[in-house]
Amino acid sequence: MKLRMYGATDKGLVRALNQDAYSCSASQGLVVVSDGMGGHAAGEVASHMVVEGLTEDLAAAANFAIEDLPARIDEAIQKVNTKLLVRSQEDPACRGMGATVNVLCFTHGFVTIGHVGDSRTYLIQSFRSPDEKPRYGIWQLTVDHNLGTFIDRGILNISEQSPELQISSRERSKLTRGMGVMPDPKPDIYTRRIEDGDVFLTCSDGLHGFVSDRDVLRTIISGPISEAPQRLIEIAKAAGAPDNVTVVLSVISDHEEPLREHLGTIFQTRPYLLRLPNGEIQGLLTCAQILEMWVKRILSSNTEMAAGLGPWVLLRNKDSVIQAYSEFKTDSFINHVNYDTSADISEPPPPATDTPAASGKTKKRWLGFVAFIPLFAFFVWLACQNWIYPELLNVLLPAY
Repeated sequence: MKLRMYGATDKGLVRALNQDAYSCSASQGLVVVSDGMGGHAAGEVASHMVVEGLTEDLAAAANFAIEDLPARIDEAIQKVNTKLLVRSQEDPACRGMGATVNVLCFTHGFVTIGHVGDSRTYLIQSFRSPDEKPRYGIWQLTVDHNLGTFIDRGILNISEQSPELQISSRERSKLTRGMGVMPDPKPDIYTRRIEDGDVFLTCSDGLHGFVSDRDVLRTIISGPISEAPQRLIEIAKAAGAPDNVTVVLSVISDHEEPLREHLGTIFQTRPYLLRLPNGEIQGLLTCAQILEMWVKRILSSNTEMAAGLGPWVLLRNKDSVIQAYSEFKTDSFINHVNYDTSADISEPPPPATDTPAASGKTKKRWLGFVAFIPLFAFFVWLACQNWIYPELLNVLLPAY
């Protein structure tokens, strides 16, 4: 599989300076995107220090063992973070500067993502549905480190603390982690196996803050993929985005236009991604595959799942999954668990009576039912041994 990368950046409609910075090298298998913050030119200094520092420290990432790469990325991020803190203390003009970072290392058939802040990395794929028509999906792989994420996940309940307080979009975007603003930025690090046809989109919030995921996907598949970063920037500017905009696409394919020429596996149901407790991303998976992994205890109770264009949802039990994702009901979920919710209400039941004749008939029915129990139990046992029991083992989820 060939790795190609395309990138572009723009200062946007309002800012005098471009405080975004990026680097991408297909030969090194390395992408770094950073969004600087700080007064005057301090944000520009911070983002360039992040990009230059990580590019230098991870230039030889292809030579690292895949199991060692997360620790190497964490070490490189901590090293650059320390440099930012020192520069901020020594240079009054850089006081309070900081930055976000998304770094992607492609090596040994995997991509490892280091993430701090609210810049994002997405996975984009094309696949065929059962009707053989092409379908496209976009999945956010990173979690924004900002106040909005805390509120959306229920970690911070604003309504209980301050019912009268209205949280604006600007307040929601305030970072909870960042480079150069704390001694330990605690980077999230994810590892995922790459597949033919994968397209990774890494961008600053100048794009995802003003253009919907659906419009991002539509723009990418509407023309040559090599020109997609610039087209996305123009879309963001057309939406009135005042912020700097940076976009980098990493394409894993031998096809020139993988989203058009390459169609992946035929998915019988909607594809999903799983994020394990250690940060590893697994997928794409069908509903049935997730159920099978769960019943075999491969997945723990704090595994998260995301569908295309949807948020990450913490898996706990079968009921929470069904409630969170109604698609399971249409993805043959009912058939998998052999659960029939239908009922015949075409004819009303006859009225109950207390006549002696009716009582006698009722007793006879009960006797007939009791006599039928052993035969019924035998057939149930036989069905369980040959069909129902194996099916249940494959699909039922244990409660945690």
